[in-house]
Order: sequence, then C-alpha cells, then structure tokens
Amino acid sequence: MKIISSIRQLQDAVSKVAQAIPSKSIDPRFENIHLTLETGGMTIFATDGELSITARIEVETSDNGNIGIKARTLQDFLRSMYDTSVTFTIDRQEISDQGIVQITTDKGRYRMPCQFESKPEKQEKVYDISLELATPDILDIVQKTIFACSVDGMRPAMMGVLFELEGSVITAVSTDGHRLVRCRKDSSLDLKEKQKIVVPARVLSILQKLAQNDSVAMSIDADRRFVRFTSGNIILDAALIVEPYPNYEAVIPVEHDKHLTIDRSLIYDSVRRVARFSSIGDVKIEISGELLKITAENTNEGESAHEELSCTYEGEPLTIGFNSRFIEAALAHIDESQIRIELKSPTTAVIFKPESGESADKLIILVMPVRINN
Repeated sequence: MKIISSIRQLQDAVSKVAQAIPSKSIDPRFENIHLTLETGGMTIFATDGELSITARIEVETSDNGNIGIKARTLQDFLRSMYDTSVTFTIDRQEISDQGIVQITTDKGRYRMPCQFESKPEKQEKVYDISLELATPDILDIVQKTIFACSVDGMRPAMMGVLFELEGSVITAVSTDGHRLVRCRKDSSLDLKEKQKIVVPARVLSILQKLAQNDSVAMSIDADRRFVRFTSGNIILDAALIVEPYPNYEAVIPVEHDKHLTIDRSLIYDSVRRVARFSSIGDVKIEISGELLKITAENTNEGESAHEELSCTYEGEPLTIGFNSRFIEAALAHIDESQIRIELKSPTTAVIFKPESGESADKLIILVMPVRINN
C-alpha cells in the first residue's frame, strides 16, 4: 500500500486524533493510531474505549486497507519534520499481521513497524437529536462551565456539564458543590420535551481544541448514552455520564434583597491583591452604602491587606466571607465590564452575573460563602 501526502496535513490530523489516546493504558489497542485507506482518501482514528476521534483527509492513494501505528512513534516523527511531501509505503511481513512502513521525503528515508488490521466493525447508533451551534457559542459555553466541574470521582455526574435542551434554548450547568454556573444559549432546535445529558468535562476540554470552521454539530443518540460533535473533517464521539445530575435549581436562591453593582475588573484585581495576604486564601467583604471593603490577614506572619472600592448598593450593611479562588474564577468568566452581585445573608449563596445587556439573564455564577472570624 502507498500513500502520498504533505507532512503538515498529517501533523494536523494526527495531533487532533491523538488526543483520544490515554496517557497510560494497559490495553495495547488504545496505543495505536488507526489508518484506513480508501481510494483518494484516508481516515485517521484513535480511541480510549469511551472517547474516539476521527479525521478524514485527502491523500494520493489507490489502495484499500487498515493498519495501526504506535501513536507515540508516529507523533514523534511528524513533530520533528518540516513541511514537505512524504510517501508512506506499507509492506506486510510474510505469514504475519506485522508490517513495515517505509517513509520517504526529499531529504531522508525512515521506517517504523505497523500492524495490519481487519476493517473495524462499526456500531451504528441512531442519533435522534441534532443541533447546529455557532463555534463561538459552543466554545463560550464550554469556557464558562468546565472550570466549575468537580474532580471528585465519588460524584461522577458532577465531573461533567449538564446540558438541558428545551424549546429553542440550551442550558449548560456545572457545579462542584461550592460554586455553580448556569449558561444559556439559543439553539436551532424546538423541542417540546426537555432532554438532559451530562457530557464529561474531559470531552468538552478536547472539543475546545478540535472545534474549527463556523459551526459545530452536536448529535445525541436515542438511548441518551452517547454524544457526537462534528466540526469540519473532525468527529468526536464520546460516552455520556449516565448518573443523574443533582437538582441544581433547588440551590439557586430566588429571593435576594441586597443588590450590588460594581466594575468587574476593579473588584477582580482587588480580590487578587488582597487575597495574597490571607493565610488560608479567604477574604472578608464588608458592604455599606456606596463602599465595599475587602480585607485579609495572615496572623502567623503579621501580614494583612485592606482595600476600599466604590460601588452601587441596595440593602442593609452586610459582612460576608469567600474563598478568594472561587471569587476570582467567577469574575474571570464574566465578559461584561459591569457586574451585578445578589446577596441575602452571610450564609446564603451569592449570585454573580452581568449587570445588564443581552447576557444578563443568560449567565449566572453562584458561589457559596465561607465562615469568617470576626
């Protein structure tokens, strides 16, 4: 078998597909990049058993067949190469499934082992829900949610992002028990019944690196066990988390009697500075009138910090404590310059959201306060 392509085209496709290869695997089947040759084209495929990535590229070939090459070997070769035309000639060893790939470029010749494989059996799935999302929209959803996913393997559902599809709105939710994000976007669907799926955070993290062109197609199988993302010549297939997601709506406060409006970058920078003086990373925020005070201290080292900011505040004076990392992350994922903070008491969850505009009701970030010592 013979293939002629460019190094750059192979580099791009293999680097994308190889993201499905697990860093450590006891199953040798998951260590290979699988190449399927068909006249005029080649399909490149990799999987870890639960997640798979497929890329289709055009190459010069008149052959048909399937081989597997160690992913690390192929990647190392392609990474070290400059862009040029390359020819792969694949020969089978006698009475064996093993083979040799002879690689020829304008400056050298290389060889690496391969394995001839039977044509992979396709498990056909029925995708009864499919929607098209603008690439900036799906990337915005991912960027605004995966940071709040849990990393606790004892709570598998919270290690993913909940997608709720209802009417023409898609709602994405993530939480780790200390904070919660709810992000909404308009979709191309018009579903009468609400559908829920939980996509693993790892899948969405890989999607961020694969998304290309103007749109991404998202398809969900009829059994609600698999999801497929298609972008250009790349297909990402993954198993969904089937554990039920917690009732997140129950933890979103609906009656906040205190509202604060402030410049996002102002409070973000202030929290970052002041928190560096905290022994445990917590900050205390005092709000009264049009003044917001942020303080922190490290009594062991004799360190402390105190800053005062101007704000617009409606409500009784309030003192509340936060884990500074959670506040920084919340503020970093709001794009608008003015934010609205909704509060009720020192022990009630606090809502951060854009102050106004189209996204005011489409994004909320909830952060649980912490107990502070007076």
